[in-house]
Amino acid sequence: MLSIGFYEDEASARAFAPKAASLLEGFKKFQAEPAEPMREMFEIAASTQQEAKAVVEKGLKAFNAHDLEALARDAAPDIVATYPEVGQVKGPQAVKEQNKVMVTAFPDARIEAKNTIAQGNTVVVEGVFTGTHNGPLKTPMGDVAPTGKKVAGDFIQVFEVDRGLIKRAHLIYDQVELMKQLGLAPAPPAAATTKTQR
Repeated sequence: MLSIGFYEDEASARAFAPKAASLLEGFKKFQAEPAEPMREMFEIAASTQQEAKAVVEKGLKAFNAHDLEALARDAAPDIVATYPEVGQVKGPQAVKEQNKVMVTAFPDARIEAKNTIAQGNTVVVEGVFTGTHNGPLKTPMGDVAPTGKKVAGDFIQVFEVDRGLIKRAHLIYDQVELMKQLGLAPAPPAAATTKTQR
């Protein structure tokens, strides 16, 4: 640090020198101290993000293995999960049952994460669900008999992780598109074409 001062005479400059030196020492303290806490805070944040991401990735692997017990174990006791078809469910057992619906309807159900972003204890997964509808699909309006059709659809799921367990999960996907692929919803009409007469 460079300090330049203007004084009336040499004696004044010499008299101020000890004060200047003392001030500089004080500034050095403020310069040196914040670096370590800031570094520690960054390392803690990075560690939290990696741990949260690892918990979510573990859950994705459990789903692909159709290990419903593992999904329940990785859920916090007060977990709140939101699904397009049923809304909110609470508790590990409810999460287990909702995932059971999907693996029963789609015995070869699989999810592939295309992009995973972690920020603090929040993790967002962008992926694709694939499966063959060879089992009954339970819905709020009744069971849908197996159609034998293969489906593939994009999804986004947002997770909140707390102390190594998933506390919140919010799944978003296009239900109408799924119904179309199962042949249970009409496809949109083809766009009308107009001929230009000359």
